[in-house]
Amino acid sequence: MLKAVVFDFDDTLVKSGDISYRNHCKAAAKMGLPKPTFNVFLKYWGKPWHSMIWALFPHVDVNEFIRVYTKVLVGSRYPIIPGTLDTLNFLHEHHIELGILSNKPTDQLLERINHSALNPNIFSFIFGEQSTVYQKPDSRVFDEVLFQLRKHYIKRHEILYVGDLTVDYFAARGAGIDFCAVLSGFHSAQKFSREGLEQGHMISTVKDLPSWLVENRYLKRAHGSGY
Repeated sequence: MLKAVVFDFDDTLVKSGDISYRNHCKAAAKMGLPKPTFNVFLKYWGKPWHSMIWALFPHVDVNEFIRVYTKVLVGSRYPIIPGTLDTLNFLHEHHIELGILSNKPTDQLLERINHSALNPNIFSFIFGEQSTVYQKPDSRVFDEVLFQLRKHYIKRHEILYVGDLTVDYFAARGAGIDFCAVLSGFHSAQKFSREGLEQGHMISTVKDLPSWLVENRYLKRAHGSGY
């Protein structure tokens, strides 16, 4: 029986990949750095941010880039994926523990949540890059998640992780945690399939998660429910 659903953040709950690419290019331009191509950016998207900056701009002062990028961020808007709130409310009403596990820097993650329509209080935990010793795709990133959920007497086989990138899948698979891919990010169904994920564990967006959970018997269909 499903007792907890943990979500990635970027392009899973909130649309951010394309916006982030534009902001990295703007910051690079302000520092006189070459603009990375979209394909190069995509190669490192989803990795821990410091590692991503070093990979995109090998000789840059990372702290200076972060300072410039933070200024570029002002005024950026990151809309939630349509259907996100309905899905979170559905899970909450079914007494499912909710959490977020992201490679995004923790301060950015919390700030972005607080400036969105998401209610942070609905989550049992919100873990960013600085919240865990390891980061995705390392499966040990789930050590803190498992520790947190044990407080609610929730075991590994009672958890589902939802994410949009193969690094999310690799981490969950390595930790022995069920995974559902959302195709609202940069990685396609074909890419997930090549890495071994079954087609039946992919949905278009988080909006489809309630019906997917019912159809796959993670949750029972409620009487009179549309799911």
